[in-house]
Amino acid sequence: MLKIVIGLVLLAHGIGHSMGLLQLFRVAVVNPTWKGDSWLLTSVAGSTVSTVVGATIWIAAIIGFAALAGVVFGWLPAAWWQPLAIGSAVVSLAGLVLYPMAFPPLSSIGALAVDVVLLVAVVWASWMPSELSAS
Repeated sequence: MLKIVIGLVLLAHGIGHSMGLLQLFRVAVVNPTWKGDSWLLTSVAGSTVSTVVGATIWIAAIIGFAALAGVVFGWLPAAWWQPLAIGSAVVSLAGLVLYPMAFPPLSSIGALAVDVVLLVAVVWASWMPSELSAS
């Protein structure tokens, strides 16, 4: 049962990054105070580069966390776990840092918590989902 919960949390976290894409491309308003800009990139490289980087970050996070869920569910190789977990969490954190207004505050706090817990579990504790009993 725990595997299912962890897999669904990772999948939901990945899907949650679509909120950044939806607002970036003006499909939906997730946070009315965010206009798609990055506090760092827009002033340095312009809005086009900021948009491309943002889209790349959100797409990478969506794919990465969906793949992580696939590893937890046993659909993808267990060897993918550590690089995917670290890469996806770092990309997600980069998105939160570069685009802090992209999500409502509560969503950002939840995303930060998932990313940090995942990094601590994988890097510090060397945790693997295969350590859970089959459910």
